Amino acid sequence: MAEKEEHRKIFEYLDYREFLRDYYQSKKAANPAFSLRAFSDKIGFKAKDFISRVMQGDKNLSAQSIQKIVTGLHFGKREATIFEDLVWFNQAETMDEKNSWFQKMQNELKIVRFTEGQHQLAFYQYQVYSHWRHLVVRSLIGMYGFHGDFASLSKSVHPTITIEEAKESVELLEKCNLVQKKEDGSYELVNKDITTGDRTSKIALRGFHQRCLALGAESIDRDPPNMRNISGLTLGISQEGYEKIVERMSAFRKEIAQIANEDKDADKVYQLQLLLFPIGGKL
Repeated sequence: MAEKEEHRKIFEYLDYREFLRDYYQSKKAANPAFSLRAFSDKIGFKAKDFISRVMQGDKNLSAQSIQKIVTGLHFGKREATIFEDLVWFNQAETMDEKNSWFQKMQNELKIVRFTEGQHQLAFYQYQVYSHWRHLVVRSLIGMYGFHGDFASLSKSVHPTITIEEAKESVELLEKCNLVQKKEDGSYELVNKDITTGDRTSKIALRGFHQRCLALGAESIDRDPPNMRNISGLTLGISQEGYEKIVERMSAFRKEIAQIANEDKDADKVYQLQLLLFPIGGKL
């Protein structure tokens, strides 16, 4: 018998591990006797701890393992395709690979009839963080407003983007309900503040930060010293010291956000990246 409720839910996810965890928990809630061993038997894995390690992120799925899950969970053809794409999307090692699988999923979802708008929204949200220009356009609309002059908007982004890219950004922000078009044809922000705490953005943030770091490196040659500030420290610290610094960085980031929120004369969009990463250790 097909398990329709679980099949529908796959379209809401951008993390197959989270889908599997939710599936297991829902079964466990309905039947306390449904154990990880029972889950493994249902799927057909000989190693009883394998599915647990997959859900925890310690193991990846192979093509053979994917087919076992597809069969064991009684996926239909469309659900099976989306699940497989989702696995390769999550397990991709580079952003180019990840974006390629994401585009494939989008193409599949175009022919799926959703009963709730939130299913599609998760994929639009991924796109917002897939390129730095979308959030820059959003900030510009928030500061200056926007009345449909895409040529002017494209030139306001630094470095300049194309008119078509400006149009794509505004359309995407509308789909995500981050900006809205008013009756007079102008645009305004729906919410002043947005966060990156949801599961969708966490997946996309990897590529977002990579692109922002590249922009920062280019800024050294592109922008005059009075328009940028780049500095760094090389530190010898323990794990405890690292955790203390991360805590201070988090507090500092919130303080900076508050300064920006209270700035009534904002006329430029800046990108602030706080970095702390290992470059050496015990041999």
